[in-house]
Amino acid sequence: MSVRYALLAVICCIAPATSAEVVQIGVFSLFRPVELRVAPVSDPLLIASGDAQVILEGRQFQTIRLARLSSPVHVSARDGSDTEFRLSIPGKIERQFHGTLTVRAGDHKLIAVVIMDREVAVASVVAAEMPPSTPIEALKAQAVVARSYYAAAGPRHDDFEFCDTTHCQFLRELPAPTAGSFRATLETRGLVLAYRARPIAALYSAGCGGQTRSLQGGDSEYPYYSVPCDFCRRHAPGLVQGHQLGLCQRGAAGMARAGAGYREILDHYYPGTSLMQLEQNAIFLLPRPPALRHSKD
Repeated sequence: MSVRYALLAVICCIAPATSAEVVQIGVFSLFRPVELRVAPVSDPLLIASGDAQVILEGRQFQTIRLARLSSPVHVSARDGSDTEFRLSIPGKIERQFHGTLTVRAGDHKLIAVVIMDREVAVASVVAAEMPPSTPIEALKAQAVVARSYYAAAGPRHDDFEFCDTTHCQFLRELPAPTAGSFRATLETRGLVLAYRARPIAALYSAGCGGQTRSLQGGDSEYPYYSVPCDFCRRHAPGLVQGHQLGLCQRGAAGMARAGAGYREILDHYYPGTSLMQLEQNAIFLLPRPPALRHSKD
């Protein structure tokens, strides 16, 4: 077994994941694709649609066209389990994912949904949201926040739970095992932010300009207290990127460089919260978070 797959065995559940441990991510939806291409990374892929099944190996690929799609297409390893695959819109975008894929026809578009282990999604979000040079303690804080959102936000779309854009959480590819984002996810596995003993769908933004803000109205159970951000006050006063709620990514990186640990960072930006270890199969029915974007607004 390669180092990559050995570590994936740690970050993912070895037994088949239950509905509480996986997330459904709609990918490439902004492009409204009418054609998709899927290909294996290393191991063969099983492509199943209706009664038909095809095995893809090596450099083979399968093109899925809206005009010819009569039933949903399912992509997995030979035994139906998670695997690595490449998905692309020819000439526009290509990404590598770890999980299973379902593609079905929507309203004049293809709907592509990657079902992946929640920890895989968290690592992918941390890698997408934070630069590789970010200190590890800030990456850990981001991992906890991203996991909290997935655990408590509930479905945000009709066709899948979450999307891969900043409407939900920005998500790209699973990082390499040597990346800080991968390590941060492993070292905080299962930890989420809780308020009054329940996980919160934690929000965050790229830069607060020196002060985060409280949430006025909305149906969030957490009030998002306004707290000062010393790093932004010194280095980026007035420069606001995002909604200023919860974690300030720029400030978190500054705190980490000054020696703060991820727990101290989370305590600062989310006063009154605690850390909770999610149990396997735990499901929390919470109100939907406010319709606010995250870090790249």
